[in-house]
Amino acid sequence: MPAPKKLTHGIAHPTSEKGVVLVITLILIVVLSLLGTFAIRNANQTERVVNGVRTSQVAQEAAETALRFCEQIVHFSDAGKDYTEYGTTNLKEKVILTNITSEQDTNAEWRTASNWIGNNVIDVPDAYVNKYKNASVDPDASPLAIAPKCLIQRIRSSSTPPLVGYLITARGFANNANYDTSTGKTTNGAEAWMQSILIKS
Repeated sequence: MPAPKKLTHGIAHPTSEKGVVLVITLILIVVLSLLGTFAIRNANQTERVVNGVRTSQVAQEAAETALRFCEQIVHFSDAGKDYTEYGTTNLKEKVILTNITSEQDTNAEWRTASNWIGNNVIDVPDAYVNKYKNASVDPDASPLAIAPKCLIQRIRSSSTPPLVGYLITARGFANNANYDTSTGKTTNGAEAWMQSILIKS
């Protein structure tokens, strides 16, 4: 007489269920880890971009500050006076009287790096950089590690009638900039350049 057959009626073994749960759990852990890694990387990238924009803005504002300061020197110098505010002296003597025809003139002093460490370069004083309102110093102002700089050179165009005035070239640096005081060059970090021409009336 044949032995009776054992019927399981499709019931899964507990060991098989545990194995499936373990695989699914591992897959979810991997997926979540990847998502977390991407999120951190994206946050770091965004922070670097924002920091880059911030430092560039600081350099640009510093250059604009130098431009405005040196424009005051030109106004006083053209009237035969020395600009002595903010403790400055002998700035009239720093104006370069060698004529150039335009800002692109190959003889323009601003084009040569070594001129930015010479006797004609003007460093904007801290008192002017950090002034706020009514000539007082803003207590929240972040001091600049490198003073903004400018060069002023007389300009006389070859056009008829000639354009006569002064070319002002300004440089501003963020605090991450590395300015080489022996060459006048910036090796890294954020730096901004600005120019303006003041015309004699």
